[in-house]
Amino acid sequence: MKTALFAAVLLATSFAASADHHDSISEVTSGPGKTRAEVIAELEVAKAAGLVQLSDYGMRQAESFRLQNQSSTLTRAQVKQEVIALRQQGLLEIQGDHR
Repeated sequence: MKTALFAAVLLATSFAASADHHDSISEVTSGPGKTRAEVIAELEVAKAAGLVQLSDYGMRQAESFRLQNQSSTLTRAQVKQEVIALRQQGLLEIQGDHR
């Protein structure tokens, strides 16, 4: 009985916290044609201002979900070039033996 009561209280608390969180978010949309660097710069500004409450893990999950739902138009060579550029800028860390 105590377990069910605890679970109900926990569930109600998380719904309340979730509702409160969504009320404080204002939607900001970026226009078409922004470069990756511009979007990353805007994200950093928003993080510094406390407007973004996603962790790095949450951001990676959201990006992964977005990428799974669209088809790529890049060639393999273009992807390799992008990975090399990101690694050189320090924006991508690959661990292990990946060639």
